[in-house]
Amino acid sequence: MKLTDLYNKVISKEPYNDMRVFFDDYESFEEIPLVSRYSRLKHLMNEMSRNGVSDFLTGLALFVLNTLRLLEVSRDKDVFFAVSFTDFAGLEEQGVLIPNIFIYTKPASVGFLEEVRKNDRGLASKEMKEVKKRFSSCGAETAFDFYESRFYDAACAEEIVRIFAVPRTF
Repeated sequence: MKLTDLYNKVISKEPYNDMRVFFDDYESFEEIPLVSRYSRLKHLMNEMSRNGVSDFLTGLALFVLNTLRLLEVSRDKDVFFAVSFTDFAGLEEQGVLIPNIFIYTKPASVGFLEEVRKNDRGLASKEMKEVKKRFSSCGAETAFDFYESRFYDAACAEEIVRIFAVPRTF
């Protein structure tokens, strides 16, 4: 696989092509998916298995997250970054787990993270197991704390599941 193909067919079409998107002023949190269109996965799926694509995207999320941490210091910004997973229906349909980069201003994120920790049931749901499996495949499971947020949204009549992978430095 050529990295230039990955850039041209996937990354160049995503908002994080310009890393400044992660440092915009957001009123609350924002989640930016690494791949926003399933059609962009075709290039990766031609190169590897569906599990391989999920692992590759998790590794790419870790690379982006590490880059953001370095940029945060150089920009003197105070931002909370994590990796989040929300599209578990897409995982069932496409067979690929797509990570998001989760962004929250740090002062507000303290209360947010405490609330997520408090509400996390500590259960090993199938979604949590899938996320941890991806981090384990990348050799990074022990560098993160994992939290699950699960609630029923009456507006869409669905259960909303979000898994957060928070670097242990927070």
